[in-house]
Amino acid sequence: MSGTVLIVDDMATNRIVLKVRLAPTPNRVVQAASAREALRLAATGAPDLILANTRLDGQSAEPFLRALRRIGRLAHVPVLMMQDGECAAERQAMLRAGADDILAGPVPEALLLARLRSLLRAHHAEAEIAAQAGDAAGFAEPRAGIALPGRVAIFGPDRAATRSLRSLLGGCTAHRLTSVAPEATPPPVPQDVLLLRIAGTGAEAGLHLLADLKTARDTGRCPVLVLLDRAAAPLAVTLLDMGADDVILAPADAGELALRIDRQIGRKRRIEAMRGRVRSGMAAALRDPLTGAYNRRHALPWLERQLAPARPGRNRVAVMLADLDFFKRVNDRHGHAAGDAVLCAVTERLGAHLRAGDLLARIGGEEFLVALPDASPARARRVAERLCDAIRATPIAVPGVAAPIPVTLSIGVTVVQTGPGQPAPDMQTVLEQADSALYAAKAQGRNQASFCARSAA
Repeated sequence: MSGTVLIVDDMATNRIVLKVRLAPTPNRVVQAASAREALRLAATGAPDLILANTRLDGQSAEPFLRALRRIGRLAHVPVLMMQDGECAAERQAMLRAGADDILAGPVPEALLLARLRSLLRAHHAEAEIAAQAGDAAGFAEPRAGIALPGRVAIFGPDRAATRSLRSLLGGCTAHRLTSVAPEATPPPVPQDVLLLRIAGTGAEAGLHLLADLKTARDTGRCPVLVLLDRAAAPLAVTLLDMGADDVILAPADAGELALRIDRQIGRKRRIEAMRGRVRSGMAAALRDPLTGAYNRRHALPWLERQLAPARPGRNRVAVMLADLDFFKRVNDRHGHAAGDAVLCAVTERLGAHLRAGDLLARIGGEEFLVALPDASPARARRVAERLCDAIRATPIAVPGVAAPIPVTLSIGVTVVQTGPGQPAPDMQTVLEQADSALYAAKAQGRNQASFCARSAA
């Protein structure tokens, strides 16, 4: 994954070294010599990743991180901090201020590039979801603390290792911790983070477990944090490229491990919220906003699939066009708000008399499309008559209108034979047949169902 990387360091030699180390990658490199310059460049250029020293302008980089996270479009840009020497307190301070990762120098080049690839991959995946959800500018809500406890499943080479890790974390996190037996994959309930302990002697088994977790349906989207023995540190590059979301070397500082878990849970919940908005948006695009029935955009492709000859067996599809009689009078006499209320009530009544697999769509002002898969002519006739009865039987009470409004429905029906070996019925022809039958129902006095003479009925 390529992108723009902003390098921030007071020391020109450090910036040059990092730029040279990134030269083999396809990333574009921008440099800043101070926190102020970095904030200006980041605000105008929106980099895909920031690589910064933990010391800027002669002080801790915490103010820089906090200022960065206050800029909406940079609230979730990944930040990788470079630490001159190991310092647990400084690492925790950087994580609290908004860093995504911290590497203590000297950092092997392979590990640095693997970290960059991992962070860029996650950033681009989140940006794509954000764009679909309409949150591209700031990747949804700004970074915040974890509101509710999450679920963390702990995997280890043996039960003693998982119990030890659970005990280590228990005193510094409110998340619900579950020890998972090595043979139990996936975990018994949905999780927010998978914490995988890999010892040097069990490295191969750990790699297999990571691969299984990342490809399993129930855990594939769940972030994986790996706690890796220092003796197996070179394996971190492979783990990151296989899909591990974070790798930290053991023995781990409990506070730092808890902060990294918080970061993963926060990101997972942010992405889940955006996915939810995407699903809601897709559903809204296929629904009539007034009545909640499906709209034409959904109905016509759905009907075309039902008419396809590739469906196994010989089947009939009943297609109905239903139209409210004299609906304009309702709007003229009682107003459009009353007309809308009538349409909603009619939709509810029609839906109540259809099966789960049937289609009900509003395709015009007062026109509905009803389709019954696998319906015989006899059933199609019964359903059509029942729908007319359901609308006619009880006038519709509308708020603000003194008396309930009587409404009737006319329906045109055609029944189409489908199946292998037969040419696919032309959808436009089928709709024209139903429309002709609807016209006949209107001509015969309305408030009734009429069948197309050319259908199987």
